[in-house]
Amino acid sequence: MIQNTINSAQDESSVSNEKPGTRFSRTFLTVISTLMFGMLIGAVFLATSYEKGDGLSGYEREAISVVSMQNEITDGWNEMVDTFNVASVTSEDDHVVLYALSQQTARVLISDSQAVINRWSAIDVPDEHAVSHGLGLDALRATQDGLILFDEFFQNALDTMVADQIRSEEASEKLVHARDLWTQAAAAAATEG
Repeated sequence: MIQNTINSAQDESSVSNEKPGTRFSRTFLTVISTLMFGMLIGAVFLATSYEKGDGLSGYEREAISVVSMQNEITDGWNEMVDTFNVASVTSEDDHVVLYALSQQTARVLISDSQAVINRWSAIDVPDEHAVSHGLGLDALRATQDGLILFDEFFQNALDTMVADQIRSEEASEKLVHARDLWTQAAAAAATEG
């Protein structure tokens, strides 16, 4: 944690010569990357908390499979954030290319997240896992909502050539909410059947 703070301070000081919009964009996407990593950890904990003793039920196997699909979405988001953060934006053309590619990735992840939501919804849920499963579904939907808001953010940045902080904060709040829901789902799963 301390190392992350030090790295963040060093990163901020090294980008002080960049345009304010570029520094803002990189900062908020770094924060969002951290949030998505938190969701990944929550999803992994949720999946592994189902493992009991010598085997897994059919429900547990299906849930773990879907959580693995969600983890791929998280990995895709983190890769996009990494690409975004290392990109050099020195012209409007660079801005357009970066935001257009980021938006493309967000749209693919939105589509993929719908497939994950559909699979999660199709699982036959035993009564003892109803609470954690419901929270997991809420988390999946909140993640997709956050990705949709980032799609809108990227489109707005392309239309106006400005990174709108209000739009990014709204999208960020959705992903924070999704992370919190994964945490709640993992806690519920740990106490279920």
